[in-house]
This record gives sequence, C-alpha cells and structure tokens, in this order.
Amino acid sequence: MSFIQIREVLEGKHEGKRVHLRGWVHRIRKQKKMVFVILRDPSGIVQTVIKKDVVSEEEYAGATKMLVESLVTLEGTVEADSRAEGGYEVQVDALNVLHFAEEFPITEHQSTEFLNDNRHLWMRSRKITNVLKIRDEVFRASREYLRREGFYETTSPMFVSTMGEEGADMFEVDYFGSKMYMTQTSQMHLEPQLFAMERVFTLAPSFRAEKSRTRKHVTEYWHLEAEEAWCDHECNLKRQEELISYMCNSVAENRQDELKELGVDRERLLGVKPPFDRMTYTEAIDVCQATGLKIEWGEDLRTEAEHALTDDRYNFLFVEFYPKEIKSFYMKHNEEDPRTYKNDDLLAPHGFGEMIGGSERETDAQILIDNIIRAGDNPKKYEWYIDVRRYGTVQHSGFGVGIDRLIMWMLDLEHIRDSIPFPRTVTRVHP
Repeated sequence: MSFIQIREVLEGKHEGKRVHLRGWVHRIRKQKKMVFVILRDPSGIVQTVIKKDVVSEEEYAGATKMLVESLVTLEGTVEADSRAEGGYEVQVDALNVLHFAEEFPITEHQSTEFLNDNRHLWMRSRKITNVLKIRDEVFRASREYLRREGFYETTSPMFVSTMGEEGADMFEVDYFGSKMYMTQTSQMHLEPQLFAMERVFTLAPSFRAEKSRTRKHVTEYWHLEAEEAWCDHECNLKRQEELISYMCNSVAENRQDELKELGVDRERLLGVKPPFDRMTYTEAIDVCQATGLKIEWGEDLRTEAEHALTDDRYNFLFVEFYPKEIKSFYMKHNEEDPRTYKNDDLLAPHGFGEMIGGSERETDAQILIDNIIRAGDNPKKYEWYIDVRRYGTVQHSGFGVGIDRLIMWMLDLEHIRDSIPFPRTVTRVHP
C-alpha cells in the first residue's frame, strides 16, 4: 500500500482515482448515515466522506466513535466538489482507526493564555503549522544564500565568560563554581574563525535577560550571525540587503500555499530588493526632532523614533554611524565622524523596528583595549579576543539577524511568539 500526501489530492493529480491517505482528524461532523471528516497531514487538509452503506459496520462504528485528533488511514475515490474545502473530497470505502483520541482540550474560541499553556497541542493548528513551514524556508534560504557566497557554517559556545553587547542583560549561570553567562551573541567566537575560513556564519540561539514584555521580545531567540574578512562597512551593508532580500523572495516563491492560507500578500515579499534606503544616525535624529519627538543626539533610537523613521516607508532602512556611547566596543572607529562607529541597524518598514545590527569590526588591538576600558570592563577578560588582532589582523565586518523578528515581519504576526515553536518570554517557560 502506497500512501500519498493530501497536497497531491488538492493539486488535482488524482481526480477520479482511488487513493490511500493517512493523518489526523482535524474536524469531524457526524450525521445519521454519514460522517464528514476533515483529514490533516503535514501537506494540507481535505474533506472525506464516510457513508454507512459503503464501509463495513465495524468501520462505521469506528467513524462515529472518533474524536478530533484521532489517527486514521483510509482508502477512497477522489471527486471534485466546489463545496468542499480545497475543491476536492474523498469518498471513503475503507477506514482504519489507529488511535482513538481523547477529547481535545482546544476548541474554537480560546484565550491566548490557554493556547500558550497548550502550545504542545496548539502547534497542530493550521496557522502554527504554516508558520513553521515558512520558518523552515527562512532557515533553508539563509543557508543557501550564504553557502553560495562562500560562507562556511560553524558553531560557537552557548556558555561564555565575556560580554558581547553593552547594555544587554545576561543570564548568569553557576558553571561548576565559576560565573558564566548564556551567550547574547556568537560574534566574538565567530571572528577568530574567519582567520581560518574568511567567511563564516552560525544559526543558533541567543539569550537576553531583558525584562521586556513587548510583542517583539523573547528571552531566547534564533540568531543568524555572519563574519566576513576583506569586508568594509559598504560591503557589510550590501551583504545584509542581499541576504534579507533572498530570504524574503525565497519564501514568496516556495511557500505560496502557506502564505495564501495565512492571508499574506506574497507581492510584499517579492518587492524586497536591494538597494535599501539609508540615512545616518545624525540625519535620523533630525527627522525625529522635526516630527516633534523629544530626542537628543547621543540617545538610542527607541520605538517612537523607529516609527517616526519608517511608518511611511515601504523599503527597509539602514541607519548608520551611531554614537560610540550607545554601541559596543568592538566596532570600527569612523574617521569621518570620530564620535561614531562604522555600524548600522536595519529597520523594517511601517514602524516594525530593528531587524539587524551590524558593523565593521575594530582591527587594532590597542584601540580595542581602549574601547573596553572606556566601556568600564576589564581587557584581561577579552585577552583571547584581542589576541587575534596581533597575528595577521584583517579588515572584517559582520552582523546578526533576529530570525524570529524577520518571520514576524514577513507574516505580519501579532506577537513574536507566534513565529517560534516553543517561545520563552519573561513570564513563560512552559511547555
């Protein structure tokens, strides 16, 4: 017996033919002489009809006993039916119930809190299933682009002893009697690896102990980080816009069915193409002040500022050359404006906010030491990181993409947790 996926039925490949399907009961409606079952597998859902006078008495008794999420295999003939969801239905002539599910706790109208408490079951919903398929495509496309461009995928430790980002809270852990932290970024462990392979990236979790309860924050998120030798600030911006465009376009091309079911306009993703818009941090402050926002040069661009800069914008926006006081010590000094680094944040359109942080990296060991001292930290903790600058230091740049935020923007999701299988927030560590 050869089973097919439901997607093949919905594509019209088996009209008038007998098929074998397997999956879960997504919805069920029972009448006196027939049972309508919406069958689900990873590829989609299809209506099936089980008639009392067609299947055996035992099979029909099983059909009337079934509840939502029961596991079945069935055989039947595919018929076109414009009234059925997907335009096709299967007239069942053989049914085997492999598992009779208990009463499913999730019904049509439930609170967000209840659905999050039952995340392990809620992910079977069509919405979460489609989001997870698109998440897979984002992961695949990012790797495809970077490998095509000569990057090597590598790994970095999750337990670290050094601070990667200034101003970000870290999760402290007792590491066999020593104080360690859950990593905020893999960047500092990627940089030494580029001296061996020139272009490297990692796709891994990062952790932020920020007690933020906004719709765009989680405490554990997936971070795509890349470091590239022989790459200056301009090269770095070009790499970022090419990567984001490639991922958006790949989702639009390869996940059309999922986007349609989620109600997402694929043309919006196909429209993401280089070059992205640009302005300096100083110009951004001027724009914000012109809108009446109370902000001074040297302050970070918070949510209100991001809205002022991008609410009416359809393209992504690079804001570059931020002040040294609000950015991390490893960034490259900007000779044209000594108050700033050669860095950037990439802001998504329509007020969504930051998607990427990146910079050219400092290559001079002494300048790096001075920056660490200025930041109030001890250079001895970073000796290994400084050391790579002493032996064939090379111009290089890098960036980090918040993958979950990118997916949230792509699909216009209400909350970032909807882009993650099992999200971790300030208030949630279960399930």
